[in-house]
This record gives sequence, structure tokens and C-alpha cells, in this order.
Amino acid sequence: PLSPVDWGETGVVAAFEQRPSKKTRTPLLAKLVQNGSISVVDTGSPDLSIDEVINLLIDELRRIKATRVVLDSLSSFELALAPTFRADFRESMLRLVTTITDAGATVVMASELEDRYTDLRFSPYGTAFLTDAIIVQRYIEVESRLRRMIAVVKVRASKHSDELREDTIDENGLQIGEMLLDREGLLGGRPTKSGTSPPAINYSRCDQPGTM
Repeated sequence: PLSPVDWGETGVVAAFEQRPSKKTRTPLLAKLVQNGSISVVDTGSPDLSIDEVINLLIDELRRIKATRVVLDSLSSFELALAPTFRADFRESMLRLVTTITDAGATVVMASELEDRYTDLRFSPYGTAFLTDAIIVQRYIEVESRLRRMIAVVKVRASKHSDELREDTIDENGLQIGEMLLDREGLLGGRPTKSGTSPPAINYSRCDQPGTM
């Protein structure tokens, strides 16, 4: 499948999570960096101010005329900031996103979410208001194997698919698979076959001596 770089677009990756040298170890990304399609910005210095982060990204954005800026990831970005700016992380995020979008680029934010199968959380830090679109991935267990699902949660002012589909990553990148139509309860982490109930657990055994 075509990606923005195939259309001649350029992008900046803010590597909060890994050093740029590690980021570019994958052959595909190394090739894109080498031909100038992508620039990886080193944001590894501790206790950065939000203005320092913004200046780093804007300078690189203007240098390669980037149309996209990837923040990888929000949790690592928070740790890179000085304590003063962590205190109101939402305000720092608002300043960063507003400045980049005003410069004409789209911001793509990656974020880790704790898997809570008792409730649905689609953005950390209450930052969903900053986004025009949210795509969520989560792991599920099917027949004693971990599998990963992907879904579009939000696209502002636009109709979008509500399908939950399996996704995999191979040497060609992200591959979107089929819906698991024979399963239900996917967001609960342990889906069951359609029309069946999950196995009952005999909690009374826990009261017997020598059992756990």
C-alpha cells in the first residue's frame, strides 16, 4: 500500500523513546532517512522546556519542508520535559500541537495505554480534544495466542468505519486483516465464539484448604 512518502511528502520523527541511532536500524526507515524523506530529531536531552522541544521540531520541519510530525511517544515526551512543564502536561501538549499545525504540518501522536478490559480508554492525559482522529490497537487472547486488533475510534466531522479488524506487522509494514466475525467480546480481551458464553469459574474451590 502507498504511504505519504510515496507521494513525495516528508516527515519529522521526534524520538523521545529511543535514540535516533536505534530508530534507524530498521532497513525501511534507514532508507527513508538516507534519501531525505524522513528526519529523526534527537530529543534525548533531559529536562527540556516545551519551547526547546518546539524549536527543535519547527527548525527541522522548515528545513525539510515536512508535512507530518510524529511524536513517539507521549509518555516518553512527558518524561523528557522539565518538571515545571510536566505539571500541566495538557497545556504543554496544546502549545506543541498548535504551533506545529499552524506551521502547516499534521501531528501524529503515538501513545501507550494500559490495557484495562473493564473500561474503554482511547487517549491518555485527557488529550483526545487535541485530535481529529484516534486509531486504537489492543491485544486479545484467542485460543491461547496473543492477537492484535485495530479500530478507528474517532474522525472529527467525518463518517468512518466501526469495524474491529486484526492487524499484523511484517517486513512490508502494517497489514490490516479480516474481522473476527465468529468471535464476540473482543474489547474484553478474551473473546468467545459467537453464540457461546465464557466458561464459568468455580470460585468456591478457593475456600478449600491447600487450593489457590
